[in-house]
Amino acid sequence: MSHQIIIAHPLIRSAYYHIMSQFEEITSECLSRWYNINVGELGADIAAKVETHHCDTDTLEFIQSSKNISYGKHLLDSLMSIFLYPFFGATSRNGILNRGVMFVASRDLFSKLVSFGERHNSLLDIGAGDGNVTKNMETHYSEIYVTECSAPMQYRLRTRGYHLMEINEWQKLNYDAISCLNVLDRCDDPYKLLSDIYNNLKINGGLLILAVVLPYHGLVEKSNEWKPQPNPLKINGYSFEEQLASLIRDILMPMGYQLNMATKVPYLCSGDLNASYYSLNDALLSLTVAKQR
Repeated sequence: MSHQIIIAHPLIRSAYYHIMSQFEEITSECLSRWYNINVGELGADIAAKVETHHCDTDTLEFIQSSKNISYGKHLLDSLMSIFLYPFFGATSRNGILNRGVMFVASRDLFSKLVSFGERHNSLLDIGAGDGNVTKNMETHYSEIYVTECSAPMQYRLRTRGYHLMEINEWQKLNYDAISCLNVLDRCDDPYKLLSDIYNNLKINGGLLILAVVLPYHGLVEKSNEWKPQPNPLKINGYSFEEQLASLIRDILMPMGYQLNMATKVPYLCSGDLNASYYSLNDALLSLTVAKQR
């Protein structure tokens, strides 16, 4: 007979679940949910571009590093976050406390995604956060440009030596590649952002590395609140595969993007008092602009 442990005190309860989560193994069901795509729902043209990834070394190392964060550190961060709440939004609080670190893809997977580009001089990473994701792409490009709204995150990007561009300044240059990783569902107008990206990629092989959490749910951070996205992407379908097909066919292709590769990965975030880490389903795409606009 199994017994469920009931702990009344909230701090003791969260400490218990945090400790237990450190010993949890990644199950086959979890891996299937993270990486498997039912290509039969995509159509032959998109299915031909799908590559199934796996839980590689970089991913496992990120998960382990998240598990290694002590309960005391999480508790202190939570207390400090309460103090900072009246003055900073969630992203900036994470930047100040150096928590909520994100992981999208390994260096090996990014190597595949960027291999479709014809030039590897300049990369712009839009909404780069603290730069932890950017660093897995930086070895492929000689110049790294980044944008970020949060001032504390901007500080962390500067310490990495990246060229920080203002939100309304990056459109003055053209780039060999632009990465837009989990930003479309967190900006005011994703259609305009996709259009600006297209117009600022160099023709003949300009590359877009795009990540979008599916199913799609657009929210925008306003101070300490998450508001519905003013102009969300009109993506059809309910399942991951249905929405992926709609994103490519109904939005990206009509704008002039050509699909090179599509895969599914977990969008990971280091945890807090309640869990060692969190994950969402991410569609990760490599796209090029048309030869001529």
